[in-house]
Amino acid sequence: MEENRLIRVLGLKEAISMTIGTVVGVGLFTCGSSQIGLVGAWIIGFTFVALLISIWPCLIYGEMSAALPCAGGTYNYAKRGLNRVWANMAGWHYIISVIAIGAGETLAFANYFKILLEQLGVNITWLDSRIIACVLVVVFLILNFRGIEQSGKAQTAFMFFFWGCSICWFLYMIPKIHVEYFGGIAINSLPPFKELMYIFGLVWWCYTGFETCVSMGAETKYPQYTLPRALKISVFLVFALNALFQWFLVGLVPSKFYNILAIADAPYAEGLKAVGLVGFPIILLCIGIAFGGDLSTINPGIAAPARYIYTMAEDGALPSFLGKIHSKYKTPYVAVIMVGVINFVLIATGSIDYIASVSLISLAVCYMIGCLSYIGLRKKYPNMNRPYKAPFGTIGCYVTIVIYSIMLVFADKVALFTAGVVTIICVIFYYVYSHNKEYHMQTIEEEIGEIEEPDMITKEKMDKEYRIWKVATIIVTIIALGIYVIPMLYKG
Repeated sequence: MEENRLIRVLGLKEAISMTIGTVVGVGLFTCGSSQIGLVGAWIIGFTFVALLISIWPCLIYGEMSAALPCAGGTYNYAKRGLNRVWANMAGWHYIISVIAIGAGETLAFANYFKILLEQLGVNITWLDSRIIACVLVVVFLILNFRGIEQSGKAQTAFMFFFWGCSICWFLYMIPKIHVEYFGGIAINSLPPFKELMYIFGLVWWCYTGFETCVSMGAETKYPQYTLPRALKISVFLVFALNALFQWFLVGLVPSKFYNILAIADAPYAEGLKAVGLVGFPIILLCIGIAFGGDLSTINPGIAAPARYIYTMAEDGALPSFLGKIHSKYKTPYVAVIMVGVINFVLIATGSIDYIASVSLISLAVCYMIGCLSYIGLRKKYPNMNRPYKAPFGTIGCYVTIVIYSIMLVFADKVALFTAGVVTIICVIFYYVYSHNKEYHMQTIEEEIGEIEEPDMITKEKMDKEYRIWKVATIIVTIIALGIYVIPMLYKG
């Protein structure tokens, strides 16, 4: 029945803001940038390589999402391209990983919020950050409970607020940059290879979640165009934002304070305090990060995994009550509540580093299953309508699987063990709960419903909007790369 279906209300800007919001936040402003304390200006090399190994998966997901624009992303692709065991594994790992991103973000918000109030003369260091984080989760549970359209609009507002604050902060801080701190885009020595790979994993985590819009495919307007475009734009904007912020942190903080950055929960604020740039620089920075970057990550960190839970419940992979749709708001409200419960459990650990490691491992596993699903879909459904096709997609899948497997070898061992436990529980749960249930897989047409083609006027507006985003992304990416040339010219 129509009232039990999700509705398509998200456009390109919402898809982009949801995706970037998930990615740009806790990784960049905590674990990712704290690695500058270990590798200095070499951070740009790590960030650029992380971009390179993320582009192909984005294009691969672009093809799958345009062909199968459903809620649940990788779960749905694996269900059809592989089998339900792999699909359940992908679903569980995605849910845990993206919820972990949101949970880490709430703790990051608490840290930057405390520093902001400290600069304004209000001391709440006595208040446990986990309490602030849990209150924030409750606020966003209510927002997501009341509908994806409202959540999408809020997401766009958060992102534009963040970009606005970031531009103002960049302009204010440019005169305070010391190009000599870059050491000619190098530092005297680098950590051992094993440690470098672990560092790279945390930097790559700043890109994870790049396919967030895919999980909301059933709520996206004209997904055959919107989703591939959002994926292509998002991955480069994520790189640009990471590169720009990292350039400023390297140029503001000399190497003698790297020991502070390496262990800081809020490296940007702690770095500014270390060099005496207190007051307005920290206030503006913390306002942008806390109320723009952090909030824009928490929001999709609840919305996206809730869609996975909803889809899995509809398929019988999870209890059916988790698949209920609210009659008024058209949201999977029970799944949203479940996401909140898992958030509270992760927040209770109080460790952003542990949460980060669990998240990056689970998402890497999910993406590898996604790549296998792509290969399976090509074989099982060779004639499926594919509005967008990834260049050399099959080769890209094999390359991605190899690279991500190597990354996992050097990941945090405790988090790797956690991911192994999750996998085992997932498989056991499937064979105990789902395996013997009668299951009928819907046809592709039944599952995705009718996908409308936009009329000529609407298509022209969509194309114009995409061109604007594309040009802006190219300009920002060139600027983000270009500013790293300045220290090399200075050295010369």
